[in-house]
Amino acid sequence: MRADGDRPAPGGAAGRPPVLDPAQRDRTRRSREALLDGGLLVVPPGAAGVPQLIERSWRRCVGEQVPVGPATIAYREPEDVSPALFRAAEPVLARLRDSFADVPVAMVLSDATGRIVVRHVEVRRQRDAMDRAYAAEGFDFSEQSIGTNGLGTVLVERRPVLVRGPEHYHPLLEDLTCAGTPIVEPGTGRLLGSFSLACSVRDVHPLMTVLAGDIGRQIEARVAEEGGQRRRRLVDAYLAVERAGTAALVVDEDTVLANGAGLAHSGPELHPVLWPFLAEHARPGVARMRVPLADGPHDAVVERLDDGGPPAYCVRLLPGRRPADDPAPARVLTGPVPAPLHPDPAVAGALHTALDLGERVVVAGAAGTGKAHTARRVLARLGAGEPLVLDAGTDPDWTGARGALAQGRGLLVRRLQQLPAAALPQVRRLAETPGPLAFTVDPAGADDGVLGLLGGVATTVELPALARCRDRLPVLVREILAGLPAPERGTRFAPATWDRLLAWHWPGEVAELATTVIALARRARGGVVEPVDLPAALAGPGRAPSGLLASAERSAVAEALRAAGGNRSRAAAALGIGRTTLYRKIREFGLG
Repeated sequence: MRADGDRPAPGGAAGRPPVLDPAQRDRTRRSREALLDGGLLVVPPGAAGVPQLIERSWRRCVGEQVPVGPATIAYREPEDVSPALFRAAEPVLARLRDSFADVPVAMVLSDATGRIVVRHVEVRRQRDAMDRAYAAEGFDFSEQSIGTNGLGTVLVERRPVLVRGPEHYHPLLEDLTCAGTPIVEPGTGRLLGSFSLACSVRDVHPLMTVLAGDIGRQIEARVAEEGGQRRRRLVDAYLAVERAGTAALVVDEDTVLANGAGLAHSGPELHPVLWPFLAEHARPGVARMRVPLADGPHDAVVERLDDGGPPAYCVRLLPGRRPADDPAPARVLTGPVPAPLHPDPAVAGALHTALDLGERVVVAGAAGTGKAHTARRVLARLGAGEPLVLDAGTDPDWTGARGALAQGRGLLVRRLQQLPAAALPQVRRLAETPGPLAFTVDPAGADDGVLGLLGGVATTVELPALARCRDRLPVLVREILAGLPAPERGTRFAPATWDRLLAWHWPGEVAELATTVIALARRARGGVVEPVDLPAALAGPGRAPSGLLASAERSAVAEALRAAGGNRSRAAAALGIGRTTLYRKIREFGLG
């Protein structure tokens, strides 16, 4: 379903012959190379001698410096395919596979980012041609990655595209002709992906553009059918909880519906946090569990909707405060309510228990986990103002430290893993001096003397790695933003941005998160951070493995390719792995 404004413009796919004769191919290649070599100003707009849509795409690629050298196509395992797109497309493509069994053409489906998620090709020579072009599951065929092509350019133009031979921007694709069409969610207009028929230039059929469009509309029809059923079941479930006496949510893979009380716990980060948790932990039937929400974890009763459709859940929040995050009941607090000691309830509970018992606290964890930040909160709960901070590895002033404790100022001794053996008695005397005191240590770098001392004078509370508590990442982000000046503190993150933030493994822990959030907030200045604003690492493929195991694996892949004469299908069979896995290894190890 498309509005008039989405009809193919002049220079689009409609009405264009799908075959270029040799002279046309040569002229097209020369025009493209002139634009690449001379830049955008060497050829006036409209003078390239190619369809307007193709020239627009070329100019975008030149302007964005899309590479045209050796194969440098990004790869990412197609694990997070939109379920709605996959469920709608796979039956259509499976039904057509028999019809295409003897036809040298490939059916290719991409997601909304241009990454290939499904490829069906039965004729071997066409499969080999696609392999040579890296046109396989997992490879990034967005226009920003490989230039003008029948998948990525479709996503930019949001209309059918026919790309013939050298009209492709990257020489890898020159031997292919591709007819592509967008896959749009009917009703919302949301772009789900693109579909393309691809064949060698010598195998072009005059109806391939029409056929590609027809297949795309079949996929959209299935999306519409399933979407209608899904929306009806969600609305039915929502109506059942709308007037509940407590906050209630209805959640599926794309949507969150909340009643009035539930809105207090929502935000753009709610679905990226809550849905993956429910999909992994919720089971059929009804269960009580602690669920992550935009404002932190809450106890809830979760019920899975078992009606034969895609997974969906009703979440009814239980009343009451979260005891692990509350101050100890014996304390009488005046003034503003203090911030939780830590966003992880287990960590916060352990810290509260130690403080209630009057114990010294050692905050332990790897570099970047936020030890000093948490220790400062511990000292604030003990009544300290701005504490004196000593670094255990820099010959600190121990006399001044004892004076700060005696005056009630508060003392934070950091990096105890660097403490020299001769200073152990000084730390023991500090622990015996009254006053607000906290320590931090990285246990992995501390020797037995330091660990033994700490075990005898304080209670150690270890902070988890950020990757182990990603559901609490929104709370951390809000705390970081709250500490910034206006207008940066008003910065918001789009739902798709939250998806990327929650998917990243944060090797630099909380320190990396803080640096990233602050940098994004400074640029957004109170606006909305979209996925395109994120650092490249957060949106790109993971890092290549390193070490002896990776070295041995690289050697095995290289040897298999050599023995197979460069034939990737035979190399994959010899290694006992799938073709897609082999492509990923080739890219990881720089063998392509």
